Amino acid sequence: MTSLTYIPKDYDTFIGIDVDKTSFSFTVNNHFQMKKSKKLPSNPEHLYNYIQKTYGHKKVICAYEAGPTGFHLYDYLTSKKIPCLITAPFSIPKAPNEKVKTNRIDSVKITDHLMSGKMKSIRVPQGDYRELRHLIRIRENYASDRKTAKQRIKALLLYSNLYPELKEPDNKWSRNYIRELKQISCSFAVRQRLDMLLEDLEYARTKTLSTLRTLKAFCREHTEINQYMRYLQSIPGFGFIVSVTLLGKIGDPAYLHNPRELAAYVGLVPKEKSTGDTIHKGSITGLGSHILRFMLVEAAWVAIRKDTQLEQFYHRIKGKHHPRYAAKIAITAVARKLTQIAYRVIKDKRMYVQY
Repeated sequence: MTSLTYIPKDYDTFIGIDVDKTSFSFTVNNHFQMKKSKKLPSNPEHLYNYIQKTYGHKKVICAYEAGPTGFHLYDYLTSKKIPCLITAPFSIPKAPNEKVKTNRIDSVKITDHLMSGKMKSIRVPQGDYRELRHLIRIRENYASDRKTAKQRIKALLLYSNLYPELKEPDNKWSRNYIRELKQISCSFAVRQRLDMLLEDLEYARTKTLSTLRTLKAFCREHTEINQYMRYLQSIPGFGFIVSVTLLGKIGDPAYLHNPRELAAYVGLVPKEKSTGDTIHKGSITGLGSHILRFMLVEAAWVAIRKDTQLEQFYHRIKGKHHPRYAAKIAITAVARKLTQIAYRVIKDKRMYVQY
C-alpha cells in the first residue's frame, strides 16, 4: 500500500474530482479562491490532457473519494507524475443541514477539504498486494453466499415444519446431514425449492474451496507474501484465513507506521468524548473492515486458550467490568492486542514466541 502526505503551500492548484461510471465532475481552486467547475467523460487521459493544457506550468494535486470505480484514475495520474489522493467518503465534512447533493457540489467539497490540508488519504494497494486483495474478496463473496444458502435452508425448514422430520436437526452441515435433507419427505414445491437451495450451497462450497486453493498457491509463489504469512500464522488463533485476510486488507506492511493504525483500520479503537479533565471512552468505533474485525475476535477466543499471557490479560480486563458485558469487552481487548502483536511480528519480521 502507498499513501501520500502533502503540504498545501507546496501546490498551486487543487483539483477535487467526483468520479462515476460515465464522467469526471471536478472543481479547480487555488490560493486566490478562483474556483472553476467542469465535467469530462470518464477517461483519465482526457483529464490529464486538460490539466496539462490549462495548468501545465502549475504544481497540481488531485483528490477523489474511494468508491466502486477503483484505482484506475489514481494509477493513470500517478504514472504521469501528478500527485493524487484517494480519501474515504465519510472523512469529507458534511453540514447537518445539507439537503442537496450533486456531483459538482461533491467535487467542491473535496477541493475545499484538499486545500485545508486536513485530507487523509487511504493507502492504495500496489502490485502483488492488490492482486491478493482481489482474491480475498472472491473468497469473502463465496463465503457469504454459503452462509446465505444455509440461512435460507433453515428458514425453509422452519416455515415448512420439516425440523421434526430430521433425525439430527442441529447437525453441523455434514455430508450425512445434507444427504438427509435431500431425502426428506415434503411437497413437490418445497422439494424443488430445497433442492435448489442445496445446489446453491454446494456451488458456494465448491467455489470457496477452489478460491482457497488459489490463495494458497498465490502465497507460495510470492516470496515476500509467503514470509509475512509465516510470521502471522505463528500468532495463536491466526490460521491461514485470518492471516491472508489481514495481509490482503492492509497491503504492504512496510507502509504501516504504528500499532494503533492497524487497530484503527479494523475499528478496534474506542470512541472518545472528553472535555476538560473529564475523559470518557466508549465502545469501539466499528469502522473499517467488519469481516476482518469479526475474524480477529474469533481468533482471540482461540488465542486465550493457547497463550498464557493473553489468557491472563483477558481475565484481568474481564474482572474490571460488569459480569453482563465483561466477556465481550475483554475479548474485544484481546482482539486489539492481537493487532499489536501482528504489527510487531510483521514489522520486525520474526515469529511470535508464546509464553
